[in-house]
Amino acid sequence: MRIFATIIFAVLVVFSAVPQDKKPLTAEDIWKMKRIGSFVVNPAKTEAVFSVTTYDASKNESESDLFLLDLKTADYRKFTSSKGGESSPVWSPDGKKIAFVAKREGDERGQIYIISREGGEAVRLTEMPLGAGSIKWFPDGKKIAFAANTYPEAQGNLDTLKKLIKAKKENKVTAKVTEDRYYRYWDSWLTDGFVTHLYAVDVTTGKVTDLTPANEAILSAGGSGADFDISPDGLQIVLSANVTPKPYFKELNFDLFLLKTDGSGKMENITASNMAGDGGARFSPCGKFVFYLKTLDVNKLAENNKLARFELSSRKDTLLTAKIDLSIGEYEFDTKTGTIYFACDFKGRTGIFKVNPDGRDLQHVFAEGTNSGIDPDSSIVYFLNQNNSTPQRIVSYDQSSKKLTKIVDLNEELTAKIQFGKFEEHYYSGADKDSVQLFLLYPPNFDKTKKYPLIHLIHGGPHGAFSDDFHYRWNSQVFAGMGYVVAMVNFHGSTGFGEKFAESIVGAHGDKPYTDIMNANEFLFDKFDFIDENKVGAAGGSYGGYLVNYIAGQTNKFSALVSHAGVYNYYGQFASDMTHFRELAYGGAPWYNQEQVLKYSPSSYASKMITPMLVIHGEKDYRVVVTQGLELYGVLKGKGVPARLVYFPDENHWVMQAQNSIFWYKEVKDWFDRFLK
Repeated sequence: MRIFATIIFAVLVVFSAVPQDKKPLTAEDIWKMKRIGSFVVNPAKTEAVFSVTTYDASKNESESDLFLLDLKTADYRKFTSSKGGESSPVWSPDGKKIAFVAKREGDERGQIYIISREGGEAVRLTEMPLGAGSIKWFPDGKKIAFAANTYPEAQGNLDTLKKLIKAKKENKVTAKVTEDRYYRYWDSWLTDGFVTHLYAVDVTTGKVTDLTPANEAILSAGGSGADFDISPDGLQIVLSANVTPKPYFKELNFDLFLLKTDGSGKMENITASNMAGDGGARFSPCGKFVFYLKTLDVNKLAENNKLARFELSSRKDTLLTAKIDLSIGEYEFDTKTGTIYFACDFKGRTGIFKVNPDGRDLQHVFAEGTNSGIDPDSSIVYFLNQNNSTPQRIVSYDQSSKKLTKIVDLNEELTAKIQFGKFEEHYYSGADKDSVQLFLLYPPNFDKTKKYPLIHLIHGGPHGAFSDDFHYRWNSQVFAGMGYVVAMVNFHGSTGFGEKFAESIVGAHGDKPYTDIMNANEFLFDKFDFIDENKVGAAGGSYGGYLVNYIAGQTNKFSALVSHAGVYNYYGQFASDMTHFRELAYGGAPWYNQEQVLKYSPSSYASKMITPMLVIHGEKDYRVVVTQGLELYGVLKGKGVPARLVYFPDENHWVMQAQNSIFWYKEVKDWFDRFLK
């Protein structure tokens, strides 16, 4: 027997019968959980405001409200209450007011509201015809900057904009017309002629000023919202904007611009020399620098985000983390010490790290579970934390004592009634004999004397990773609760294991990840005698669905497969919303290097597909177009392979509605039970 490294980092149950007062997690339980969204600490670091979404699954309805939290006592209370959603809270610089976005009675779209920290009724501040978002206070607290869509022909006049919207709504022609290569995004068309502008609204008078009156550049890939920050003196804004000209033959390239806040619209590109992406810009607390995230190589698909610093006086640009093999995500300044804290994928978790403002002295702060919403206060760091058996909660971490303290856990009472399966971490030899991580989850009512069927969950991306998190759409504990051992492999291409590992599958999506999955089976069969190697299934979404489809054409060692939004035919993916990167990812396109493209297209191996497969797809999925699922299903049925199609006419790349989600879990369970039990 081969020797493998094994780490058991969380023992959640003992190997005994499930106590009678506890039960396995179900899809219905997931929709009973309260979900914490935005979490923002006030300037004094004494209080925080956070949003909570609750669901009425029977009606497919949800409500989001804001809560106010005392960080020292952990007391919290509901701060706003209205039908609909309230989100994106931001504190005023003096901590006396909170601005947020809400769609309340009488609002056709989300607008900016302000409420006093002392409570009372929230006051609507904007009436933007196409809604408002991406809100930030000016440092003097007198204005709020925000993003909103408009039509260029409105020329900044909101009354004209309203008339244009009305005319377009009354137009009986429904055609979408474009000559652009980039014209859809996820589940939205980008052909309606909208552009995004930045505005400033006076908190006292409500007067709105267009800060980018001439802008027609894309400010975000999705066609709404913006990525920007305001200088400490309030005189400049740094924002990301696309510089690739229409018809976007080349991929979008976001540069950073300095924008004057006087309404003149004057902008200066400060990263024009970098042909790759620039974003996530933040002014330093002193106002002398702009920090931002950048990539350098347009020919890489999984390049690490690097932290850079632009000095405003000298115009000197410095790359700070080039030698750190981590891809930096969100980051935050500790205004007391100058230290920069950031989150990133790290070996199956989302860890928190810190560096000095010059990028030196990298330190590992906390890396258990999945963490976000970082807000440091000297030795204490506040953030959101979740893990495989704990939905998102608010915590603090004392760097001196190394103590993690739970502050708010809204689902503690519910999860106390759930018997979770044991969650383990293992490493084994994958493709090229590289060490590959695997998470293993046991059924809650585990009996080591029995044989259990195995299900592989395969993550999407492919440049993503399975993390120690509580996932609502693909919840591994729900799969384990169905009576299965669950394996989750962070195969080659996964993030959090170094840039080289992530980049290693570009141009050959089916190669190393397939080997990793098959080697995982060998490892599991050798090490765990309670796994029935004759009853193995696999399920994946997006890239995970692709790998399921590729597996179907390579081996008959699986008894059942589930492909959700999976790519079947590489050529057909040039109908996707994103086609630029596919030439790199596939090693070619329908017009060149066709042999390489077809080598890893599952459609090339249709003649070998014999494994029963459940195919799931949403009509509004523009990332992996619905014809991928329909073609796959048609081929399987034409061959006489047992297959079942679940088609959602009103879902996109994901299943978002409560009743559809519960139905999704049932269909997947029934399919696996049919062939694995």
